[in-house]
Amino acid sequence: MSTLRKMLLPNRNGSHSLSTAFAARSGSGKTTLLTHLVGQARRDKAFKETRFVYVSIKQEHLFGEDVPVVSTIEDLLKAMQKEPIVTFYPKDAAYYEEDIDDIIESMFSISDDVKGGIVLMIDDANVLKGFDSRGQPSPSVKKLTIAGRSKGIRGVYILHRISNLPRLMNGNLSGMVLLSISSMDLPYSKKITGIELDSLLPELVDYKWAYVDLINEDIHRFNPVEVKKP
Repeated sequence: MSTLRKMLLPNRNGSHSLSTAFAARSGSGKTTLLTHLVGQARRDKAFKETRFVYVSIKQEHLFGEDVPVVSTIEDLLKAMQKEPIVTFYPKDAAYYEEDIDDIIESMFSISDDVKGGIVLMIDDANVLKGFDSRGQPSPSVKKLTIAGRSKGIRGVYILHRISNLPRLMNGNLSGMVLLSISSMDLPYSKKITGIELDSLLPELVDYKWAYVDLINEDIHRFNPVEVKKP
């Protein structure tokens, strides 16, 4: 299986189809990298019928002008019937968590009808309850993380730090995409994933990035990417 498919492909029976975490400091190129990877996926026949949903509290994406932007669940579901990529911008950032929960439940409600599966990309997941300092993740986020694979829904959590990952992710992540990360996160990363990343840290400079395969316990290193329209 290619590294790209390990990172993003929804597969109801695949060990590499648990959630994926994107972790990097603000301004390190997460959105650029995500755009590149989705563009690559759209050119891969394995993703031919996959639907990509990108949720952004900052209301920014680089997928191109042809990608529809919606702000209601009704419009999201309608757009997904025709479009391979849909972006969701919340009407009110104060209700971002409620929007995320509603989107997750909606994805579960239609998952059996989406043959190629769904990739649900949640940007700035670090502001969600359980990813910050407030208690546990919501029941819907737990549902996505634990039961998403069996329904063909791939959760992608985009964060500023590895330490934003709740302990719920221990055993429920198949991989991490890393760019510039803090050395302060290394002990927590080892605790939650079991993989030592100290030697990788100095390499994640100048927009270089890596995919940490938590299933095979392997690290794949990559040079910076250039954005191409999906």
